[in-house]
Amino acid sequence: MPETASRRGALAPSLLFLVILAAAAALRFWGLDQGLPFLGARPDEREAVEHTVGFPAGDLNPRWFVYPNLFFWVVWLWEEGALALRRLGADTPGYATMVREHMAPLLLYGRVLSALLGTATVGLVWTIGRRLGGERLALVAALLVAVSFLHVRESHALKADVFLAAGVLVSLAALARWVERPSRARAVAAGVAIGITTALKYPGILLLGPAYLAGVLASRRAGLRRLVPAGNAILLATIALATFLAGSPYLVLDFGHARETAQFSARAVYGTRPHSVQAARTRLGKARAWLASRTFGYHALVSLRHGAGLAFALVTPLALAAGWWRPRHPFLPLAAAFCVLYYLAVGISPVHQSRYVTPLVPLLALLVADLLERLAARVPEPTRRNALVAGLALALAAEPAASSIAYDRIAARTDTRVLATDWMAEHLPPGAVVAELGSIVFAVADPDLPPGIIRAPLPFGATDFASYGVTHVLTHEHQLPFSSLLDRQMQAIAPHLRPLAEFTPYRDGPAGEFEREDAYYVPLAGFSGVVRPGPLVRIYAYEAPP
Repeated sequence: MPETASRRGALAPSLLFLVILAAAAALRFWGLDQGLPFLGARPDEREAVEHTVGFPAGDLNPRWFVYPNLFFWVVWLWEEGALALRRLGADTPGYATMVREHMAPLLLYGRVLSALLGTATVGLVWTIGRRLGGERLALVAALLVAVSFLHVRESHALKADVFLAAGVLVSLAALARWVERPSRARAVAAGVAIGITTALKYPGILLLGPAYLAGVLASRRAGLRRLVPAGNAILLATIALATFLAGSPYLVLDFGHARETAQFSARAVYGTRPHSVQAARTRLGKARAWLASRTFGYHALVSLRHGAGLAFALVTPLALAAGWWRPRHPFLPLAAAFCVLYYLAVGISPVHQSRYVTPLVPLLALLVADLLERLAARVPEPTRRNALVAGLALALAAEPAASSIAYDRIAARTDTRVLATDWMAEHLPPGAVVAELGSIVFAVADPDLPPGIIRAPLPFGATDFASYGVTHVLTHEHQLPFSSLLDRQMQAIAPHLRPLAEFTPYRDGPAGEFEREDAYYVPLAGFSGVVRPGPLVRIYAYEAPP
């Protein structure tokens, strides 16, 4: 009997991990087809596929450098594999044809890759956690990543954020192994990991910061000489840069396009100079206005608070500090250093997008789990120690788990723009001319028109719809600025509109908290009043004046 009980006790953590992993997969695959077949439901997904259209013909230059080359190559190879499996059971066009004419399945297949990688990241966290402090720490960290709303949300999208999160985790683990037992082979392995991570998303280059720290920790020199990079540290950095360039050679081979993208991205992400800075009269005033325009506070009070929960956000500073204070494993100070460096890099940008914090989620989960272990060590009795850690872990996981479930419920419902397209296909006569109103800045939220329905080529703000042959009007409105109507235009045409259909994302009226700089119509918080993605869409018959 004691031997049987011992076996059960040893098996329990593994079974519990499998339950956590299954929950992580369920949260990431539920609602994975969000918005489809509408291609603009998640910004940048369409571009991630469009720029791979020439790859099958041997042209591996995506000519779009918002992401590094390797990310596009991985997406393309994955999509080709998915299409090969599809061809086993059904006739399927070639890749280029699919990109141009049937992109929706490709977006779904790409999201499957993100969901799988997001789920695998939970497994990576568990594996690293066992090395850091044993089964209990590993289970707590895995649970926190599994239910993290921010990580769950980004695992639903064909974007590079979860790729970066996994790459950062692997790279820091490789750096920690180098610190534990310094060798040239381990330095090379860490350099390759950093290079691949950077070739998937550019912020991976920030890993050279903790790489320098790892070189200091691994150095056998005495005194201040430890701060000067030694041979293996220089080798690591060289290998990292060489691997990155091997994974993104067109940054050099197509330098013109790369430079244009870099200039545009720098202006978009870092170059905004708000009026408040220009209006300030003193240097101190300008500094205060500039700091207020950055997103340091936003990522702490919004991104992390809603992405991982209030309790998690509150303990994060303590966990970061504990990662430096007498760490039990070199991974902990390396992870804490990367978190601080990365936070400064994204916080200096004025762009309010919480997804930028996604790569920190697995690292913070491990640091928080380590903090709980330190607290538990003060409790002498094992049963009470386990109960304390379990209670704290569940308290930390409760809010993000609820947010993830609420998010998935919304994402799994049909987008209002898809409902509008289906309604028009069923009810509008062939040749109907539809004026779509709502996209003032960028036309990223206009519902698709069915085949046989004509989009009216209206000038901005036009009111003489009759001269363009308009038979129907479609409007979309939302808290987001990507769906906004012109009051003067609507007042002018209102007498000629007859309501036909309405598709609302709300339960009772406008609700939910959204990021105004992201044309994504699923809320970041305040889920209760939102029932489905998309803007409020109305369709009218237009009755021309006599």
